[in-house]
Amino acid sequence: MAGTGHAPLRDDRDVLLTVRDLEVEFPVGRNEVVHAVSGISFDVAEGETLGIVGESGCGKSTVAKSIIRLNDIKSGSIDYQGNDLAHMEGEALRQIRPDLQMIFQDPISSLNPRRKIRDVISEGIAVWGNTKGSWSQERIEELMVAVGIDPKFGERRPHQFSGGQCQRIGIARALALDPKVLICDEPVSALDVSVQAQVLNILEDMKARYGLTLLFISHDLSVVKNVSDRIIVMYLGKVCEIGNADELYEHPRHPYTRALLASIPEPAPTVDVSEGDIEGELPSPIHPPAGCRFNTRCQHATDICFTDEPVMQQVGDSDHYLACHHPVEVSVSVGER
Repeated sequence: MAGTGHAPLRDDRDVLLTVRDLEVEFPVGRNEVVHAVSGISFDVAEGETLGIVGESGCGKSTVAKSIIRLNDIKSGSIDYQGNDLAHMEGEALRQIRPDLQMIFQDPISSLNPRRKIRDVISEGIAVWGNTKGSWSQERIEELMVAVGIDPKFGERRPHQFSGGQCQRIGIARALALDPKVLICDEPVSALDVSVQAQVLNILEDMKARYGLTLLFISHDLSVVKNVSDRIIVMYLGKVCEIGNADELYEHPRHPYTRALLASIPEPAPTVDVSEGDIEGELPSPIHPPAGCRFNTRCQHATDICFTDEPVMQQVGDSDHYLACHHPVEVSVSVGER
């Protein structure tokens, strides 16, 4: 829902990754396209964990894959340390890719079933030699131990491990090239709850140990809150709210953010569980609604919501921004009323 506005970082942080007006479309035949991502902008500070949350189909994974150029980009820029990834091709793009690694949603299918996991983890280093990362048996064993895999299992293949273990292997593989940015695309959604906590703890440990910057994507706002410094809330290819994790959880202003919080099994105290009962289906990204894209399901929508797209604006003097014509006023928690 963000128009041309974007949320800048505070002055005391160094920006590592800047995304501006990113648009991604996928052709579906008959001269129609899926508007997967429609002009979103955000910054990622060095050393922070930026969470991206939203329901299925909102464009979260598309944003992640676009940053590492697994998707073609229609327009916009992705600036990483002075390099515009959106317009880089060939060897120039290849040289910078090791700095940005990704953990994929399905831990089992993301691993080559024919390769031993020791070879899976070391494949990137084998391709790059010692120009990226450091290749040695000790280094591979160090990574395996760091993610909780006993090195003696290095000769096994992916099908001999559980989903949680495969995700640990995926994390070790991503870390092998000493990346600066680690993109986590729903890294725990396919795992049992008990295993989710283990993987999240590993990611936190790896971030501290290797000085990583994380982009953490999930549909579960409660998970994102626990691991993120700031959170972006997306809906149908647009950004509707950005803020500090605690601030967003305690003072959600956008109706969609409040609906997400209300749908958590133990809802945030600042929302009423009835706010989670949004009606209707997610509109088609082929023909998204005019104006605010949440207008077809928002109980606060008025005429302006169907005609004018809201622009991202700052909330007071805080590091909190949202795009909404009718933001919800939050002064006290629901439980205190």
